[in-house]
Amino acid sequence: MTHDEARLLIGAAPGEIGAALAAHLAGCPPCTLFRQQMRRMDQDLMRLLSAPLPPRADTRVLPLPVGRRARPARAPAGPGLMALAASLVLCVGVGALFWALRPQPSLAAGVIGHIERESGSWSEVAPMTTTATAAVLAGAGVSLDPADMTVTYARSCLFDGHWVPHLVIRTPSGPVTVMILRQEHLAARQSFRQNGYSGTLIPTPAGGTLAVVAQGQADMDAVSRTLEPYLRWTR
Repeated sequence: MTHDEARLLIGAAPGEIGAALAAHLAGCPPCTLFRQQMRRMDQDLMRLLSAPLPPRADTRVLPLPVGRRARPARAPAGPGLMALAASLVLCVGVGALFWALRPQPSLAAGVIGHIERESGSWSEVAPMTTTATAAVLAGAGVSLDPADMTVTYARSCLFDGHWVPHLVIRTPSGPVTVMILRQEHLAARQSFRQNGYSGTLIPTPAGGTLAVVAQGQADMDAVSRTLEPYLRWTR
């Protein structure tokens, strides 16, 4: 069972688990975490749906007294009402401005956070098969020349609402994580060091971003130059 198949089953019925899914979860911490999150969300929804409704307001229609009454003249909007309306408009505008200018989490921080949640990927040593690696990359329109590259981890992971390839590749300087983010677009290359990781975000000619991350104080320019020639953008 693949990760995508497991997550489809979990999303359809978080509380159910068959023999095939149980066998997959026994060796897959990321899918186990995904199931725990889905079950918590499912339980929260059930609590919300089972909560008692608030008491209904009295909607009875009361009869009006018979007889014609003079309609009071409508007072023109005074300066106080106009000032209140202007204040409301100003508050809404300022709130919208602050919302638009609120600080956004950086792409680098998102990549590091994802890698830390799948920290077991670094310890994989058995090479992935070429077929398995190609299947993970195919959805992103990428292929990898396996001649001199040893992939020890290849998964399709949910990142910021998109399924993206997440690889760990063995290099002369140690294991390196590669994530292919076709939905992210950068104007220029970015390097970062954070939480004990070194990384670089590289705009790709075919659109999207290539994230390359290593542990420690690695020379990411040299690492990325080693990897880039082996990636082929098929679309």
